[in-house]
Amino acid sequence: MEEENLTYEQAAEELAKINEKIKGDEISIDDLATNVERAAKLTTYCAKKLSVTEQKIQEVVKKLGL
Repeated sequence: MEEENLTYEQAAEELAKINEKIKGDEISIDDLATNVERAAKLTTYCAKKLSVTEQKIQEVVKKLGL
């Protein structure tokens, strides 16, 4: 699933699942690199979503004079 089609919550949930697989030794060495790459993409996506959301909130607060 591409990041663009995910909500922040879906991306964070997928990240949590990958993390649990890695921490629980539930992942084969063959799949490890693929999962780490996916986790990196999801992390970048989540960070960008948070940044954009923060900017939008700051703009609204500024417009309201708060």
